[in-house]
Amino acid sequence: MKQLVEGFAQQLRDAMDIGEKATVNFSGLRYNNLVIAGMGGSGIGGNIIQSYVADKASVPVIVNKGYTIPAFVGPDTLFIASSFSGNTEETLSAVRAAIRSDAAVCFVTSGGEMLRIAQENSMPYIAIPGESQQPRACLGYSFIQMLYLLHHAELLDDTFKTEIRQSINLLEELSGSIKVQASALANAFHNKLPMLYVSDAMEPVAARFQQQINQNAKQLSHVNVFPEINHNEIAGWQHPENLYGQLVVLLIKTSYDHPRVHLRMDLTKKIFERKVQNVLVMEARGATFLEQAFHLIHMFDWVSVYLAELNNVDPNTIDNIDYLKGELSKK
Repeated sequence: MKQLVEGFAQQLRDAMDIGEKATVNFSGLRYNNLVIAGMGGSGIGGNIIQSYVADKASVPVIVNKGYTIPAFVGPDTLFIASSFSGNTEETLSAVRAAIRSDAAVCFVTSGGEMLRIAQENSMPYIAIPGESQQPRACLGYSFIQMLYLLHHAELLDDTFKTEIRQSINLLEELSGSIKVQASALANAFHNKLPMLYVSDAMEPVAARFQQQINQNAKQLSHVNVFPEINHNEIAGWQHPENLYGQLVVLLIKTSYDHPRVHLRMDLTKKIFERKVQNVLVMEARGATFLEQAFHLIHMFDWVSVYLAELNNVDPNTIDNIDYLKGELSKK
């Protein structure tokens, strides 16, 4: 896993090369809505895209995580299915429902049943490398191919290409400092319950961080979002008091946060500091949304790997998930 995290910037570069060479043909229809289906490491890219295109897309964007699809899905829907293996049962179920609804279905996958469906039905797809067998370590591949699909469907212009190139340069420039900061965060999180707080603009990045802590470090964590936290969770910061010694709080800031959200973070930080000894603040680097998102993603991936080492666990294995999939396959 460490080698895969180390190669993230190169993965972004390779993913762009795949996207540029891909031959994708859509029917020329104008789509009235976009649905992105995917689970886990394959699905989180859809959430990041939803945030990224919030001020760009002219149609509603829905991220679908489950077996069923919304009732509105139909011929004017662009339906992107993302599955590293191509065999994710929830996403396959959603794909079959989308096909029955006559949606325009396309795929990002390395193979499996989804690649078979795409090829046999002449549906658009972009194939990604499958050698690593680690979907969560291939976010760059899946995320960037979804951007290219949106571009081919005329739902997104090509500005994203410049932003990705800038992101690659930023990650390479900050490589050393990212590892230093990540190591410090991992030490802070060791034997603690990380409480991660972020603005709604970057919620998927914090969710990705939680997933990486769960899968790589085999450790629990918690995520919530500003400003919503100020309308409910903050009231719960009273009990149980004996839990406070086990918590560490991380506030994640970006320049894409609403100014009032930064004010809320600063005020809420004072509440946290009355309860928890370790309240940390992390600020994203970069000038664009993608630069800041990729900076945080890469930083947090390193945190999860370093935390795995501190927890003395193998970041490559996901025994509980494998067990669950095995049992489900028998039913």
